[in-house]
Amino acid sequence: MKAPRDMYFESEVRPEQNGRPLLDSLVERFTYHSREEWVDRFMRGLVTLNGVVAGLDTIAHKGDKVVYHVENYEEPEVPTDFDTVFEDDEFILVAKPAGIPVHHTGRIFYNTFASVVRRATDCETATPMHRLDRDTGGLMLFAKYAETAARFQKNLDRILLGKFYLAVVRGEFPHEEFRCDFPLREDPASPLRVKMFRFDDGKPCSTIFRRLKVFERDGQVYSALECELLTGRKHQIRAHLAELGFPIVADRLYAHDGVYYDKLAREGLSEEDYRFLGGHYHMLYAYKVKLLLPYWDSPRVFTSDNFPSEMKSLLADFAIL
Repeated sequence: MKAPRDMYFESEVRPEQNGRPLLDSLVERFTYHSREEWVDRFMRGLVTLNGVVAGLDTIAHKGDKVVYHVENYEEPEVPTDFDTVFEDDEFILVAKPAGIPVHHTGRIFYNTFASVVRRATDCETATPMHRLDRDTGGLMLFAKYAETAARFQKNLDRILLGKFYLAVVRGEFPHEEFRCDFPLREDPASPLRVKMFRFDDGKPCSTIFRRLKVFERDGQVYSALECELLTGRKHQIRAHLAELGFPIVADRLYAHDGVYYDKLAREGLSEEDYRFLGGHYHMLYAYKVKLLLPYWDSPRVFTSDNFPSEMKSLLADFAIL
């Protein structure tokens, strides 16, 4: 679904910006426009504060409502189709496609997955109970209402008993089952600031890997792995597999030393690059969850095999579910 040509973005003035010029606070917070560009937008009457057109000398106070009108708005196209796997009065379990962010990014505000689900279900406050990376598809549990989310968010492990992913790596994974407990954190010295590395002082992380199948395609050996999250850290499965020497196929950040992640940010990737990587999206999919909602007598398991097309093609002869 294309974003409207006219968009209105709302925010509140933060406490630390109380009593300061609104222009200065917007320049500091929203760096996708330079000061000169923000001045131009103020001069054209595109910024309001509490419903009144703001001027260059407008002072903002904590809690004030800022609305920014964007003309001729455009954002990158992302997949917005999804499957509903389960739904009741309080929750909805959906299969997110790979390639769409759950929440807004620097370039995507309208077609976030949370917004897509809200528009499609008419649940204006539908809230994701957990997250998936932009390029990771698979099952996500949403609470339909803010009150439901508030009740269960802090004790999610009481209703979401298990999250299982399917990953494809190159080579023969040497263990039928292996528990990885490498602690992870960012490395400030790395140019890849978002990447997680193994450090003794990192956050505790635990993943169980189960080798489901070893197979060959076009002379290349692959392993399909079930990955069970015991903790839920940033990039946990991807980082653990990379540290074990088995980065996920088509992972731009954790395979090939992050060269293709850097190239994507600088200039974009060619179709030849994607062919070398093995796909347009990394081959990691949240394919199974175990749920126990408070009004059920016993847990239920739900699955999805709506993998990205290149992953589906690679696994064509392998019955996952």
